[in-house]
Amino acid sequence: MNDSLVFQSTRLIIKIPSPEKILIIYNPISSAGNTELLARKLEAVLASHGKNVEVSPSEKKMKGYTRIEDKIAASELVVVVGGDGTIRKLLDLLNKTATPVYAIPGGNESLFARSYAMSADADDLLQAIAAGICVQQFYGLISGKGIRGEKPFFHMASMGLDSLTVKNIGKRKGPLNDSIYLWHGLKALCALHHPTISVSVDGQQVIDHRSGYIIVANTSAYAKNLRLVPSANPSKSELVAGFLPGAQPQHELIKAMRILQRKPANLPMHYFSGKHIACTLHDKAYPLQVDGDYFRNRDIEAESTVEFSVSQQPIRILIPPALNIDALQNASNL
Repeated sequence: MNDSLVFQSTRLIIKIPSPEKILIIYNPISSAGNTELLARKLEAVLASHGKNVEVSPSEKKMKGYTRIEDKIAASELVVVVGGDGTIRKLLDLLNKTATPVYAIPGGNESLFARSYAMSADADDLLQAIAAGICVQQFYGLISGKGIRGEKPFFHMASMGLDSLTVKNIGKRKGPLNDSIYLWHGLKALCALHHPTISVSVDGQQVIDHRSGYIIVANTSAYAKNLRLVPSANPSKSELVAGFLPGAQPQHELIKAMRILQRKPANLPMHYFSGKHIACTLHDKAYPLQVDGDYFRNRDIEAESTVEFSVSQQPIRILIPPALNIDALQNASNL
């Protein structure tokens, strides 16, 4: 971005010049492979309104984006046509370049896009571009032994049925859909076992060698309004850990029913919030899922500690006029 705005953690909403140079990044395997067609349609609409537009496919790994870092830095807006995994891989570059992002829902969940009332409607995107209103949001970082650097995430990381499910799906090639998730979820439920963990928050131990479901969240968005961690908020510079001790298969059935009803899970979870959360895995190795992806395509080894922290500065998210800004402001002050 060429404007002079500087990130300030106390400023949630900022105004930017209406973006003129736009980079569209699409994930070829999201949304049953229809993302390229949608990206090209958006390109044509934006170009017809005098915008300078470039279209590029997404990269399989975060380091692949270093090849187009200059393009991202030179752009005034990045439009992502894809799911939450595509957004996750871009977080650090969006932070580094201060380039705003807008997401077109193109994944199985697309929690990011739906959390900010974004749609696939080109008119909504045009209105957001014209308004130039951005919300500044923090994201999470994962580090630990054997993890090179800090790996970003926007929504959550967890160990449980969801991580067992995405492990099964992780190496699958081609587009994904709800039926694939359902099939692998049922397989994971039949073999369900939970990790034994110890957790500390800002240096204070809160869980000591207990078995159960664990989630570290940056937002409350999860699986069609399930809201497993309702207090998590990217407007705040903190993370929230949710723990369900002694989690059982029936809890997963409750979650499944609540998903169908589009209602919060309301499970008896324990919550802890802070800027730094350390989770030590005991017993045997276990998969970790991060924003719907199998983390690094390998299980966390037994007696390893995974550390979660908050980004030092927020990213800019271009928001549609339909988003309730007052609600965002009030949530950030809670």
